[in-house]
Amino acid sequence: MVDEIRVIDDPAVIKLVTDETRRSILELLRLNQLTVAQMTSILEKDQSTIYRHVEKLLKAGLIEQTGERKDHHIPEKVYGRTARIFFLAPGVDAVPGKDALLKHWERSTEKVARLLRQVGYEGVDEDALREAFLEIEKTVSAKIRDLKPDDSLNFYTIWKLQTAIIMLEMQKNPVLRKKIEKFAVL
Repeated sequence: MVDEIRVIDDPAVIKLVTDETRRSILELLRLNQLTVAQMTSILEKDQSTIYRHVEKLLKAGLIEQTGERKDHHIPEKVYGRTARIFFLAPGVDAVPGKDALLKHWERSTEKVARLLRQVGYEGVDEDALREAFLEIEKTVSAKIRDLKPDDSLNFYTIWKLQTAIIMLEMQKNPVLRKKIEKFAVL
């Protein structure tokens, strides 16, 4: 059974998903269950490379074998995600490979800045946005890390929970408030 959301706070697993190829595999498996051969074709990578990454994702419990297909009478394992959404809730200072996680956040911040410009927010200060996001990640992760997901927890609920935590923490966390206010000045 695929969970709706899985909160990941294990630093080793968080480090594992900062790898670009493994993130790509997880993205592919968000919509489809695929074989290693199919992933190899889509990602245009060597089959042994994809297989190694799949093994690491299996060991971490992020994907599972969901079936088997036969291609020209040769059985191939089919893989799928163990959750529709993986929410990373690291204690940033405790994460091995923190640099990789920070690089991942930096790339996603650049994407968000670009998307903000596309929807009409010109003059976005990417440095201030990066600082605000990092503080938000630390704050929200600390609160959500101990959350016990159940059937009522879905993408929209977790999104609303994050938003509510940010709004409430802005009232009592001056560092968070200052970083968000610095970004919000356009």
